[in-house]
Amino acid sequence: MKIGILTQPLYYNYGGIIQNWALQQVLRRMGHQPEMIFLTAHSKPNARLIAMRCLSFAKCVIKKYLLNRSDVYLHSVLNPRYNPSAPQYVDNEFIKCIRKTKLLDVSVDLAKFVDKRRYDAFIVGSDQVWREEYSPNILSFFLDFLPADDTRKRIAYAASFGKEHDYISSEKMPECLRLLSLFDSVSVRETEGIGIIQHDFGREQVEKVLDPTLLLSSADYERLIKPNDHHRTPYIASYILDSNNDKSTIIAQIATEKDLPANKINIEVRSGAMATMSQWLANFADADYVVTDSFHGCVFSIIFGKPFIAIANAERGLGRFVSLLEEFGLTHRLINKLDDFTSRRDELIADIDYTPVHRRHNALREHSFTWLKNALKK
Repeated sequence: MKIGILTQPLYYNYGGIIQNWALQQVLRRMGHQPEMIFLTAHSKPNARLIAMRCLSFAKCVIKKYLLNRSDVYLHSVLNPRYNPSAPQYVDNEFIKCIRKTKLLDVSVDLAKFVDKRRYDAFIVGSDQVWREEYSPNILSFFLDFLPADDTRKRIAYAASFGKEHDYISSEKMPECLRLLSLFDSVSVRETEGIGIIQHDFGREQVEKVLDPTLLLSSADYERLIKPNDHHRTPYIASYILDSNNDKSTIIAQIATEKDLPANKINIEVRSGAMATMSQWLANFADADYVVTDSFHGCVFSIIFGKPFIAIANAERGLGRFVSLLEEFGLTHRLINKLDDFTSRRDELIADIDYTPVHRRHNALREHSFTWLKNALKK
């Protein structure tokens, strides 16, 4: 079965990229042919803008090759997201492993494009696909380009709203309600998502399933790590999306307590030295301890069986953390601020007994696999 996937764009979001890759791996192993429908919220550049970009491109060539500037990137002048001061993606080499369409901007006739691709089914998810601020073309993520009488399967797998309220504007909500009623099968990633689907969308049939990354094993991710990216000495991995003084203090105190250096994973877009996907994964795989405020930072700490602290990140969606950690019996690893860490310091620095966690993971993985297989059979 050829399956079109609607998910978050492939730019600088490590978690978004790896969950996309993971879902495609799972579908391929089931015997399907998945392909990401690569949407962008940006418009196609006009003639004047292209001309200006051509001049910029020429300057970038000089800076990169004659002046040896590593912080300059060469992008197509037709790229809606043209930005010579930032890489096109986190890891261009890894992005090639994800099957995808060409980049589709807001002007494309999506209905006509999709018909030419001859998909047999569509999957929306995972990640925060139903959070409008992250998915500006929100109606596309409810498959508005399909006619109401289209009989191809419409499936939501581990879709996330990211937050409990104001996830979709009041202007778009009525149409999203109508479109979701046309879905054959709906699953969400968080407990709060079940409530949203049942109460706000009026749909009783909804299932909670694992994020696609959790459907694969640590061995699957180990195979993506290049030998030279492995770490040879002990360290604490610091994967922080939104830094502040509390988080810095917590990291410093753990480093002192464990007498280990803290390795900060480089995710700065303009740094010229962003971690590749191999390096990003290696930081979790080889760490002695992880401190993170990222949902997928928690996920990969669990996958690789690492002791960790999850620092609540309400702006990016607190419910995601709570739901994930509840599933694995790890809510005690979540803190909100420095005072929480200080009051439970010994408990949080201690190792985690992963035997019951792995047992629960296997059961949840089997449940999620079964749900997805059945959704594609209906």
